[in-house]
Amino acid sequence: MAIQRGTFLARIWLTLIISTQVFVAPILAFTFTYILAMDWDTYTVHLQVELLPWIISAAVMYGLISLVLGLAVGGYMPTRVADAGGWMPVLGLSRRLRDADMVDRARLTLTGSPYGRVTRIVHHEVREKGRHLLEVHGGLQLLAAPVQIVLIMLPLLVLRFTPSGWLQDDSLLELSLLIYLAGLVIGLRLFPIIAARSVGAAAIARRILVDRTRLGWLFPVLLLWLIERTIVAIAFQGLGLDVGRWQDIHVEQQFLEAVLPIPVEIPESSFLDLLVALSLLPMAIFTTMAVLGGGDQDPPRWLIGTHAEWEDSEVEEEDELPGLPAPGETTEAEGDADSLFFADLASELDALGEGEDGTSVGEQDAEGTDEPPI
Repeated sequence: MAIQRGTFLARIWLTLIISTQVFVAPILAFTFTYILAMDWDTYTVHLQVELLPWIISAAVMYGLISLVLGLAVGGYMPTRVADAGGWMPVLGLSRRLRDADMVDRARLTLTGSPYGRVTRIVHHEVREKGRHLLEVHGGLQLLAAPVQIVLIMLPLLVLRFTPSGWLQDDSLLELSLLIYLAGLVIGLRLFPIIAARSVGAAAIARRILVDRTRLGWLFPVLLLWLIERTIVAIAFQGLGLDVGRWQDIHVEQQFLEAVLPIPVEIPESSFLDLLVALSLLPMAIFTTMAVLGGGDQDPPRWLIGTHAEWEDSEVEEEDELPGLPAPGETTEAEGDADSLFFADLASELDALGEGEDGTSVGEQDAEGTDEPPI
């Protein structure tokens, strides 16, 4: 209960961060990118109010997609769901609720998933090392930044150095999304390894670098968004990518017009914002949910510390088992329990083999018979 009381307010704040990461951060980032337009001929600035419907709808849509990707690829599963047998029985897709086999499989899946591994790291940092939950969250967000930059650059590099004859102009965006998904899966698998080694130093660095105010968490997200957006724009120019081949906005426009009651004007570079959102938000949402899972309560024994306890018990058993001497060898150390045991056993056998007068048992039997010797 100590960890629950100590992290209650921090968990409430992280819950608010989740909601704002999904909805508020994309809206602010899209607004900063598109709401102001500079006319370099007349050196005037005007507001692009006509883009507000797209800014709000696209930001919400990209945020929900990022939420699903971050939770699904990261293997999000609360311990209560694992104890019930997994998502299939909980969602009513299977009748084997709390079945022993299903529970074992769900626990094993959660233990090996990125979400479960990062949850153990958070629990260790908060419970064992006494770090504040928000500091651990900030450290994980800082460690996720290089992975997010790699996710945004990986599709661009692959499409740049792939022979043009292998690519179709009308499927570049779909191919880049497939490459992104593969990179996201690999990145989330490698992230717990990086976090286990560097989360302490990253938490200290985040505490020093980031302004510790109520809005301090939002500034790094927006700053990283602007940095990645600039990197993408520079990459298209530096790598010689043709922006015209990537202008696949018809599907997005048709979807938004079907959802919204008004026509939507979509900028030509909307696919760049889609790539930036998918590279930034899923990792941010995943780390926040993992921190919530690690600071929510004391995790069960099957999730936290089980392997370490098994290793310790194996070492203790190996230390307790006495080693028997090899054939022909004796222990010469005085006071050794094994040597004293074998010495006492040998003396008792000798005592059983001799009578009271010092003769052996076989000689006593021969003397006690009246038959003459042959």
